[in-house]
Amino acid sequence: MLKFSIPAAPELGVRASHASPVIIASDGRNQSDGAVALGRLVADAKDALRLVTVLKPIPAVPDVQLTVSPDVEAARRATARRDVIDQAQRMWADDADVELMEGDPATVVTRLAHTTGATMIVCGLGRHRVADRIFGDETALRFIRAADVPVLAVAERLDHAPRRIVVAVDFTETSLRASRLALLLAAPGASLYLVHVAPRNGFNHEWDYSTGSYKEDAGIALRRVHDQLRVPRGMSVQEILLQGDPATELLGFASSVNADLIATGSHGRGFVGRMLLGSVTTRIVRCSTCSVLSVPHAAAMTHARVSSEARPAEMIAEGIWAPELAEFTRRNLGRRGTLEIDDLDIDAQAQVFDFPLAGVDWDSHDRKVEIMLGDTKRNGRHLTHSVAGVTSIGLMRDEHGRDVALRIAHGMGLTVFTFTDV
Repeated sequence: MLKFSIPAAPELGVRASHASPVIIASDGRNQSDGAVALGRLVADAKDALRLVTVLKPIPAVPDVQLTVSPDVEAARRATARRDVIDQAQRMWADDADVELMEGDPATVVTRLAHTTGATMIVCGLGRHRVADRIFGDETALRFIRAADVPVLAVAERLDHAPRRIVVAVDFTETSLRASRLALLLAAPGASLYLVHVAPRNGFNHEWDYSTGSYKEDAGIALRRVHDQLRVPRGMSVQEILLQGDPATELLGFASSVNADLIATGSHGRGFVGRMLLGSVTTRIVRCSTCSVLSVPHAAAMTHARVSSEARPAEMIAEGIWAPELAEFTRRNLGRRGTLEIDDLDIDAQAQVFDFPLAGVDWDSHDRKVEIMLGDTKRNGRHLTHSVAGVTSIGLMRDEHGRDVALRIAHGMGLTVFTFTDV
């Protein structure tokens, strides 16, 4: 028997099974209580979950040869396992089968999730202390950065399916997947807020349904996201448009509605993830007082796209930027892609999703790259994004030599145009 009443469980729930389990990672401490509680509710059936604890090795001391006796190691293993068994009995009022593993928790658990085809990793959100950053104890954040499956980092106080959920929408595949997964986790009658944060300084743009105003166009795009969701009867969905720093605005809005959960997409560990810092997700995890659901890029891609790994970026010599970008345009004219920007002003954020490439040009006089996207016809809809202060330009290609992404470094940031038809 669960400790919680039936209404506390998600109305829909994820499709977990023995072959594709929910992995609950716990260290037995109070900060993992929410993960153990909600993980059981998400998995629904006991045979659809794996409760795991990872024993870290004893830290080595420089210039000191420390020998740990087998008895001490056995006692450490027994204590670690017993802590989680006691925790599960306290939270579930039921016995639990706890798997004890050894090593670095983030590495061990994310590898287990990958090899078992896990549906999700559930862990504690942890504490928000500077010392944790210094000593590398931000386990939830490390799960999110390393995993290729969704990660649910649960606040200690959450012992029920979330009733108020804020979804960060940037119109990418990952944010749409985060929206859908958030619905599966939601309690009956939950409120879902689809929130898009517009950049402080927009650029010239026209959408497929352009009205001439970023605010109006983003509002239309939010409604389209809403229309793609199958919202259960009794749940409410609101579309919210904000402007400013994405992490700050999302955290502030979540606090204002007393949210139980913030759901967001992240770049994961693919080739785009290695180029973008994912600072929005990082700040949300570090600063949020409610639970955080993160969907990595790999989880929103098809198997073919995940398995097709790009090669490292091929850097283009500055003296040939103009002809190389002209040739890049010729090869890829009309191919659709996503424009992503990572800088100190707006953090890592997708600016445009699934737009055709109309051209890329190097302006040597103003030292900037012009990226034109949209209809290639003379009077067609289009947008232009200028990248000033360019320091390097690189191309990424797949194993067949086809262009995968254009990488432009500028000052302290990056602009990346990634083709979505890879």
